[in-house]
Amino acid sequence: MKPADTFLLTWHRFARGLWFAFSLITGAITMNPAAAAPVFKLKPAGEYFDDPRTLALLDAALSGDLKRAQSLVASGANPQAEGPRQAVNRIDLLDYAIAAGKPQAIQVLVAVGADPERIHQGPGNAFLFAMKLEKMDLYALLLDLKPVASLSKDTLEYLMFGAVMQHCRPCLELLLKRGVPIDFPDGAGNTILLDAMDVQDYDLAEWILLQGAAVKIETPAGGTPANAIEFYLKKFRPGTPTHDKVLRLKALMQARGAVFPAPTPQEIRERRARSGSSAAQ
Repeated sequence: MKPADTFLLTWHRFARGLWFAFSLITGAITMNPAAAAPVFKLKPAGEYFDDPRTLALLDAALSGDLKRAQSLVASGANPQAEGPRQAVNRIDLLDYAIAAGKPQAIQVLVAVGADPERIHQGPGNAFLFAMKLEKMDLYALLLDLKPVASLSKDTLEYLMFGAVMQHCRPCLELLLKRGVPIDFPDGAGNTILLDAMDVQDYDLAEWILLQGAAVKIETPAGGTPANAIEFYLKKFRPGTPTHDKVLRLKALMQARGAVFPAPTPQEIRERRARSGSSAAQ
């Protein structure tokens, strides 16, 4: 882990990982050894939803019947219904459509009021669920239906930093192409470059760096890419593959203007205190 004074840990970062860990514990998501990809054990709709209107709405969505779905919602069907009622690993109608691999159903549900951004018990939200199941076509569809410009800061944080946590480079590529800034900060002022080093995915960190990530940022706690590099160079034994990857990151950062040896987080905070500034740069 990083030194306690290098980066702030917020509930946002904790929650980003909690939804997936919880799903694994409850058995909702399992890993397929042959495909090395997560698999959701989708059951018949009646195992999740008991309201006849909800089941009818799901059936209409799975059939791609928008007019019928609109009529059902007008009659009281809830496009954001969740179930099973007593289970911890609940899903909603959008999750069901994603697990079933039905793009038409997703389009119908969003058209009648289902919100891919909505955080709920279970997978988190539709974006995160599609990401975890590595259904990139459906992830892209959700971004078509709910464009980046319309997403809240919290949602963008979940998506960007969740992609790093799940080592999902295609997710990051898609988000960057759709307009999310590469240096988008989380609640603690960290960027995905810092987070990739935090989860020790140095290949991903190099890719992020090559996409133009800033190397001279400072978090409110005084963390910088350069002092993170120095921390990890001390952590790994020289000559090991991991140490070599961190060395390569250092060289790439130096070529972009990062200064080594880097000021420590404490030195950065003291400099700010002297200048009367506490803002991240």
